[in-house]
Amino acid sequence: MERVPRSEVESRLRRIQAWMQATSVDAVLILQNADLFYFSGTVQVGLLCLPASGEPLYLVQKSLSRARMESPWERLVPINSLKQAPDLLEGEGLGRLGRVGLELDVLPASYYLRFRSLLPKVDLVDASDAIRRVRMIKSAFEVREIREAAAMLERAFNEIPGWMRPGVSEIELHARLEGFLRLQGHQGLTRMRGFNNEIAYGTLSSGPSACYPTLFPGPVGFVGLYPGIPNGGGRRQLAEGDPLMADIVGGRGGYIADKARTFVIGEVARDMREAHEFVLRMMREIEAMLRPRVACAEIYRFSLARVKDSPYAANYMGVGDSQVRFVGHGVGLELDELPVLASSFDMPLEPGMTIAVEPKIFFPERGGVGIENTYLITDTGFENLTPFKEEIIPATDGPPPGGSA
Repeated sequence: MERVPRSEVESRLRRIQAWMQATSVDAVLILQNADLFYFSGTVQVGLLCLPASGEPLYLVQKSLSRARMESPWERLVPINSLKQAPDLLEGEGLGRLGRVGLELDVLPASYYLRFRSLLPKVDLVDASDAIRRVRMIKSAFEVREIREAAAMLERAFNEIPGWMRPGVSEIELHARLEGFLRLQGHQGLTRMRGFNNEIAYGTLSSGPSACYPTLFPGPVGFVGLYPGIPNGGGRRQLAEGDPLMADIVGGRGGYIADKARTFVIGEVARDMREAHEFVLRMMREIEAMLRPRVACAEIYRFSLARVKDSPYAANYMGVGDSQVRFVGHGVGLELDELPVLASSFDMPLEPGMTIAVEPKIFFPERGGVGIENTYLITDTGFENLTPFKEEIIPATDGPPPGGSA
């Protein structure tokens, strides 16, 4: 099992400490899993204290022994209850805290109220934007993990055409794909920061399934198996001529890559093929804008202008009330990281950002076409981390879906 190097967590700590020192914050307290892993190299039940100077203190409830195996940090102290936190912080020289940052975008209100009670003299402030901006810029170590996540997607997407047959259900194809990915080392979980946002591997949506209403904050619709878990593929069977939208997340070491391609048994209708070709031209134009200092909002506004006078404006990036108002999003430890290519995000692109760009067009009651790539912003432009054929990919005469992975 690969561990996060000490040099990696030290670099991350220095960057959040720079924000603390600039804003007179004495410490940041971390409880959320993705942030715990980012700053400590392990995910254990407890409280991670990042001081404005010096090394972190991780108060670990479960499992201390595993934390000692995985985290590069040395100040790992057992704790049985959050009530002990003030005394343990004071015992480690962190008792005189004036302003403390919390992950207020994800911290449950009950925890906030407990901190208010446990630290009554402390000014609690929001550190979530600072944390997300630190995590937004990826190191070489993180990019390597994302590359590995992307590589497993490439291997899986090479297999999909051979698994497609008329009459095969979306859920059968999903099971095949998920089993293949797990054997490639997929982590089996996709973390998201947004409240109530849930997804496993993504979706394989055939024909009108891609237009089905969904609460998920993405453009592709899916039916799922039950209203209680409205996620992923359903029982609809693949049919000749129906586009199959494969929008799948690779995951390795906690890090993810996001990728989508359109497949078909036979051929799609001419208007769908022309819409897909339109998307590919737009993607080339968006790629020309993926360089440092270009504003995220500028890219999104360009995409809207590009489709405005086309036949596709009404169903660009979703159908009806499932339409989304972005064309790309950051990826890393979570699927919904900064930056977002949307009208409200004026932040400029910077080297080290990893962004999934996903222009897609839908035909109500018929299906969707389009692609998605994960890009690394470099000093001079971009690198596509998910290269793969982009035209609509036909099914092939591969092994039947019941064969071995």
